[in-house]
Amino acid sequence: MRKLVCLVFLFCSPALMASKCETLREIYVENAQTKVWKTTICPHHKLPFHNHQYARIVIPEENGILQVIYRSGKKQILKLQKQTPIYLSAAEGKESHQDLNLGNKPVQVTVIELRKG
Repeated sequence: MRKLVCLVFLFCSPALMASKCETLREIYVENAQTKVWKTTICPHHKLPFHNHQYARIVIPEENGILQVIYRSGKKQILKLQKQTPIYLSAAEGKESHQDLNLGNKPVQVTVIELRKG
């Protein structure tokens, strides 16, 4: 019985429950001039293939490393530094690609899409 109680505590502990991660996108603003969202990519997860029509500013919430995998097979490493914005041109986003979190912690970035308006 004591082992069962220990197992229940281990699997239901708040620390373990807090470590759950979900790869997702949360839209904050979307209009004719801009679109702003937060993307969370869990460790060793990748986003589905996608592309971008517009230039964007990416602001990481923490340090991390993303691997950008293009449909053509080309790969690129993107080193993220906490709170350091990165400008990505429209040309860089046009080719279909996936973003893979190479790290052991979730990566969260705020993306500001710069639409012409």
